[in-house]
Amino acid sequence: MANWSQKKLLSVIGGGAVSICLAAGGGVYWASDLVTQIEADIGQKQESIAAADAKIAKVPGLEQDVIILRENLDEYVKILPDSKELTAFVRMVYQFEKQSGIKSTQMLGRGRSDGKTTDRFTQIAFNYEMTATLWQCLKFINLIESYQRFVSIADFSITSGGSGRAEDLIDGSAVHTIKLTLQTYTYSAKAGGKEVAIPDYDNKKTALREEIWKRMQQIPIEKYEHHGQQGRRDILVDPRSRGDLEGVGPTQEEQRKLLEKYSTDVAKLNDAYVRTQKNDTTLFELLSLRKSLTEGLEHLEASLDKDAGRITYSPYKLLWANQVVKPLDLLRKQMADLAKEDLEKEDPCLPAKDMQQLVADLEADCKSGLLEQAKTRYETVATRLEVPASDPRHALAVAAKGWHVKASTAIDFKGLDLNVQGVVVNKGGKSGVLLNGEVYEEGDYVSDELLVKLVEEEQIWFVFRGLTLVRTM
Repeated sequence: MANWSQKKLLSVIGGGAVSICLAAGGGVYWASDLVTQIEADIGQKQESIAAADAKIAKVPGLEQDVIILRENLDEYVKILPDSKELTAFVRMVYQFEKQSGIKSTQMLGRGRSDGKTTDRFTQIAFNYEMTATLWQCLKFINLIESYQRFVSIADFSITSGGSGRAEDLIDGSAVHTIKLTLQTYTYSAKAGGKEVAIPDYDNKKTALREEIWKRMQQIPIEKYEHHGQQGRRDILVDPRSRGDLEGVGPTQEEQRKLLEKYSTDVAKLNDAYVRTQKNDTTLFELLSLRKSLTEGLEHLEASLDKDAGRITYSPYKLLWANQVVKPLDLLRKQMADLAKEDLEKEDPCLPAKDMQQLVADLEADCKSGLLEQAKTRYETVATRLEVPASDPRHALAVAAKGWHVKASTAIDFKGLDLNVQGVVVNKGGKSGVLLNGEVYEEGDYVSDELLVKLVEEEQIWFVFRGLTLVRTM
């Protein structure tokens, strides 16, 4: 019995040991899976942390971009009108009508412009109808698309008006019926979600002011300058000659003469400009040429628009564009560049070298009797001779002024009514002269400004305004 009990006890102990071992093995396996799962979770967390760190590292750069965009937002959206500016735009359209010469027949707006929308960008469209020549229409469209606010031509249709009747023409061009759809967008800064607050915004904005300015300069607003008809024909009109147009406007011979006149005038102005660019052109010639150019341009421009409409013959239109309009536009630009160069010069007075040349030229003119030329030469540059007394060029300016005074005085002296009727030369005493019916001896004053200085047989010496001048018999 004792042996059985001992065996039974050993069996129980062995079974318990086996159970414990099995349980321990299961626990080790479960713990191993748990460790693996925890390690995987740790790996995921580390990846998430790395991704978060990467995003955090980008925050300063993103903040800078946001600050720059916010500060330049007004520049980006300034081409979009707000609801209040739409009224100003409509008024501007009427100004464009006057500038281009079209006649509007209808303008209807579509879209919400009362500012109550919750969208930041709202589309606004206008249905616009008008009557105009092709060139008036193109000028109007150019004014619209060059407007400081964004406006696009979304759609258009044209009904040709090329009937050929004289009453249907404007400056020799057919009048068409044109419908346009003008489209723009309004921008509302108050609409949309709330902006994210950036800590220490003002200081960061100050630190980025240079970059903000650079980005602003990169915002292009491109414009196209419409140059008008330039000899092109209206593609909406039959180009073949029409018998019912005979007798409308100037004849071809009259148009040819008008074209030749303007072509010649423009060619002369171009020749004058070319001479201003030559190195051997003197200062006096340069200033005279530039004055002639300015006056010539003003004269041409005063009549150009009116006479351009009289050129209706297609071949002459092309010649008008190539020989008058284009060269004149180029000449305007060249003259504007010259004026800009003048403004950029810091010293408005003539250089010493030019002053020396001026004095020499004035002296030569006066001694050669070219008094009017000397007077004009000085007065052309008078405003550029006003140098202070401390300037080394002051003596040259004074010398030039002296020659101008001499020339002006001599010119005035020549204009005096001095009728010398005879002289009496007295070698032992004072000689005399019969002048305008009166006898004057040497030393007598003819007037407050004129003194008889010396009387000789062939000439009389006068002192006029302090200058000694001679009048021959």
